[in-house]
Amino acid sequence: MPLKFTIPLEPEGKKEARRTRFGVHKHPETRAAMEAIATAVRQQYQGEPLDGPLRVRILAYRTRPKSKRNEVYADTKPDYDNIEKLIGDALEGILWVNDARIVDGRCIKFYAPPEAPGWIEIEVSRCLDAVIC
Repeated sequence: MPLKFTIPLEPEGKKEARRTRFGVHKHPETRAAMEAIATAVRQQYQGEPLDGPLRVRILAYRTRPKSKRNEVYADTKPDYDNIEKLIGDALEGILWVNDARIVDGRCIKFYAPPEAPGWIEIEVSRCLDAVIC
């Protein structure tokens, strides 16, 4: 049975880390988004992090601009793979042991209904050895 989570946060992508002579530093917006995602999921899930092969489906609902009132899919930034990276890293140690455990992932970007703020839905399920994920 899949686990489902709703995160009341505008979808955004993981931003490039800054490299300085003192080391590598996460972008402040990325750090804040990861903390918000982790907090939202911790409020909904108190179990142990999942281990083994996992399937993850992410539905990212972006705030709808007025110019896109008839569009369904959000074909704008952020890129779907950057949304996946942000969520994968944010939930490491909380929802899954390591994001390398995700063997099947999908991210779909939609526009939210008019006048509604953006949000993220995550569905996680285990892949069984006997069943093809």
